[in-house]
Amino acid sequence: MILFLDFDGVLHPVSREAGTFAHLIHFECVIRDFPGVDIVISSAWRENHSLEELQAFFTSDLRQRIIDVTPVLSHLSHQYLRQAEIMLWLREAGREYEGWIAIDDSDWLFAPACRNLILVDTDIGFDSIAEKNLRAKLSGY
Repeated sequence: MILFLDFDGVLHPVSREAGTFAHLIHFECVIRDFPGVDIVISSAWRENHSLEELQAFFTSDLRQRIIDVTPVLSHLSHQYLRQAEIMLWLREAGREYEGWIAIDDSDWLFAPACRNLILVDTDIGFDSIAEKNLRAKLSGY
């Protein structure tokens, strides 16, 4: 199973009123319950940070599970940009037949009714509803 993770609007509300990565501890507690899940960063943060810098935001026991970042594609060439980046990563990694989930706050970056998307409220971030949805999807694999 591969989890594609956005940061802004997920690991913290877009406003960042509670601080950057305000929900990271909550997210990490959930993901620890699913040790077979690899995490790929799909956040725009990947455009300004190396993989090692992105891994450093997480606690040491989870850093090795942050395995990569999605490629950056042009908005002009793809209608559902984040999903296109995810699909390209899956093909290039040879993992296109594996299960995947994306946690994101921007539904317009995905095809309508994308079954793999866990949509998070951009003003709230990773909350108990997102946790319930993530646990349900990960438990199904």
